[in-house]
Amino acid sequence: MKKRNKYILIAFLGISSFSLLFVFNSIFPHNPQSPIFQNEGERAVRQQSVDNLTLYIDYSGVKTNEKFENVSLTNNQTTVYHLLLNCCEITIQNYGLLIYVTEINSVGSWIYTVNNDAPSNIASNYYNLLDNDTVKWKHV
Repeated sequence: MKKRNKYILIAFLGISSFSLLFVFNSIFPHNPQSPIFQNEGERAVRQQSVDNLTLYIDYSGVKTNEKFENVSLTNNQTTVYHLLLNCCEITIQNYGLLIYVTEINSVGSWIYTVNNDAPSNIASNYYNLLDNDTVKWKHV
């Protein structure tokens, strides 16, 4: 009987600890300004508005490529995600703080770059744009 009580106590402590992890995670969410989620330098702060943006959608032969020029974004909605949302029909997967774009105009599997730099490891809803940026979404 004592051995059974010991296992019950261990199971109770394990379940309690695991539950507390979820409670503390919801009370103290991740810092969205963390470098894991955010650019550094001049892109660290989301702009009130950005102008003269260009968006390329490269369908890699699945459809005809699209180009949107001279796009402006306002109201602090000035991320790569907001630019895409402003120009295209998209489907997303929401992971709490991070948004993953699953489809653009009914075509899936995408990666984005800004100003022909290497693909970013920052979620599109955290990559802050600046005036004159060029964003390219490529079907992979």
